[in-house]
Amino acid sequence: MSILNAEQPDLLTTFELLEMNLLWHPSLSMETGNDVQKIIQDCINKKTKLDVLVVEGAVYNGPDNTGWYSVICEQPARDLVKKLSGVAHHVIAAGTCSSFGGIVAAGNNPMDATGLQFLRSIKGGLLGADYLSKSGFPVINIPGCPAHPDWMVETLMNLYSRDLKLEDLDRYQRPKVFYGKLAHHACPRNEYYEFKASAEIYSQQGCLFENLGCKATQCESDCNERLWLGRTGSCTRGGFPCISCTSPKFPDGFVPFFETKKIGDIPTTLPLDVPKAWYVGMSGLAKLACPERLKINAVSFKPVDVPDEESES
Repeated sequence: MSILNAEQPDLLTTFELLEMNLLWHPSLSMETGNDVQKIIQDCINKKTKLDVLVVEGAVYNGPDNTGWYSVICEQPARDLVKKLSGVAHHVIAAGTCSSFGGIVAAGNNPMDATGLQFLRSIKGGLLGADYLSKSGFPVINIPGCPAHPDWMVETLMNLYSRDLKLEDLDRYQRPKVFYGKLAHHACPRNEYYEFKASAEIYSQQGCLFENLGCKATQCESDCNERLWLGRTGSCTRGGFPCISCTSPKFPDGFVPFFETKKIGDIPTTLPLDVPKAWYVGMSGLAKLACPERLKINAVSFKPVDVPDEESES
């Protein structure tokens, strides 16, 4: 659903520009049954070249390490993914579940779910820590719940133009161009964040980090620069806290989602882009220096005009 919202270019235009033949997709292709089995078997037997294998969703090893919780073409899906990964020139994990296990691997992981080459932040997963595709690349992870359509389309374009290099991937095998920033960057509430002028309830204008569980300072993505839904929105622009869905620790590492855990007055999920000691020392000073208009607007449902005599000089 996310990649179908791709723009500039849209998905079908992307296929045309890259002269890409979509072999099969469960929602976009007409083939079913025996036709699908033949397409897949021809790839495994190398009769059909498989340039890019894109896997969405975690892979299930249960029950009892059989993989039969998920079946495709009359065999465990995990076995099919392994076979196709062995012949694919590139392998892409689309979304947090196929990248790191995600929601279905949360808690005690009853389905024995895993990502393709990671389980949460531990490298290994279904294919093993040493897996490399025919191109010499590991699995290219495009996490997000969901992943932004641009992240998928631009990754495909960069692969086909050979512009994506091994050094362009971060420690979790994500393209740095998308995941080298924080969702916190370019958030429209950043002035409130800098002065620790915080919203107390939803729909107020202040920063969502201190009280309402926003994890944008932990979330490595360019969501607030790239924007979503016609390039107009993001979670924090809609007044909703970031839940850091691109992280290998998502979801367990960020609960509770809608309140901020603290030790004293200090949040336990401190920003990744500043030293912890600096944050603790500066947060108190920032509150003391907070302009009056920010204090008032932070807990207001719309901007409040502060009389001149009460405004900061």
